[in-house]
Amino acid sequence: MNQHILYYVWRYLIYHKGKSLILWMSLTLTFALPLCLGHLSRLFEQSVRARASVSPLVLGVKGNEYDLTLHALYFKAKIQDTFPVSEWHRFVGSDRGRSAPLALEFTTRSYPIVGTTLEYFEARKLRLQDGSMFVRLGQCVVGAKVGENLDLVPGSDLMSDPSNVFDLAGDYPLKMKVAGVLAPTGTPDDMAVFVDLKTHWIMKGLGHGHEDVAALDSDSAKVMGEKDGVVTASPSVIPFLEINEKNQQSFHFHSAMEELPLTAMLIWPADTKSETLLLGDYNQPSHPLQVIRPLDVLESMMAWVIQIKVFMDLNFLLIGLAVTGLAIMILLLSNRLRKDEFEIFHYLGCRRTFVTRLVIFEWSAFILLALLSTLIILLFADQWLRRILLSG
Repeated sequence: MNQHILYYVWRYLIYHKGKSLILWMSLTLTFALPLCLGHLSRLFEQSVRARASVSPLVLGVKGNEYDLTLHALYFKAKIQDTFPVSEWHRFVGSDRGRSAPLALEFTTRSYPIVGTTLEYFEARKLRLQDGSMFVRLGQCVVGAKVGENLDLVPGSDLMSDPSNVFDLAGDYPLKMKVAGVLAPTGTPDDMAVFVDLKTHWIMKGLGHGHEDVAALDSDSAKVMGEKDGVVTASPSVIPFLEINEKNQQSFHFHSAMEELPLTAMLIWPADTKSETLLLGDYNQPSHPLQVIRPLDVLESMMAWVIQIKVFMDLNFLLIGLAVTGLAIMILLLSNRLRKDEFEIFHYLGCRRTFVTRLVIFEWSAFILLALLSTLIILLFADQWLRRILLSG
């Protein structure tokens, strides 16, 4: 009889499908939920720390430090207040380290469009998988995931999303040309589209290109008037929606180039002294701008996450104790209902210990199946959580 105990266990599980399924699911959830939560917390903390540790300082308009950090590092939070690009030029002239200006306001197919310069790619050590960097207006470089999800290659077209779908007359989406696709990095850069700062300002309406109104007939409906040789175009002159080699020379800005806006600036100080001076210069009460350490900001954010995790761990512990109590009750009631079955084994010549081993093997099977299921869930959850953190 002893050598066939596993056979009896198997037959019992198959015969009582409903009971076996309920116990298996209950034990699996009891094991999987706290483990998945712990794994998510560790993965989130690692991802946050890794991104922040390679982004020493962020410059922006004084306000919510969390929004500025999420905006500059993860391209998430929108920032309304801006500062002039002359601030970046002034920092470059100070020779206190490397920097990369950022201007974020628009999206394409729901992916963020990041206006920046080639210094950003050098500082982040981003490499091209295909194509080249943007070299003229209207070109863009897409992250690895964007290129994969949208099936983009160098030469593909990509239209920016209108910022206000109810005001088409006031906003013209720009048709961009994909110049290159970045190699995968496992960071938010994979989920972004990068353009030159001037291209971003054109999307914002601070610059535009249109047909040469000076060459139009003065009687044309596209001409409002002419004074001192200056032709005034009417609203019927629609700006170009695509920048190409033929019309790129017609694009111009009506504002002074030094006053064009940025939303943030990443700074990699040359040394500790430079970092200290920057923090002292900008973090004065009277200064409209601020310099923050993203790692410090995210550390304070993680403190809240850890507190929530402690509460969730306690919650899962109580749930586990409740499930354990229910499982013991089910075991005792099941053994009482199976009293006749156990007596038959005794009449067949089995020892009393056979019944004990049978019950132990049955519940060991439940626990083993639950642990295997939990392992499978964790394997899939790891990929799913990484995808959520990257895209979310």
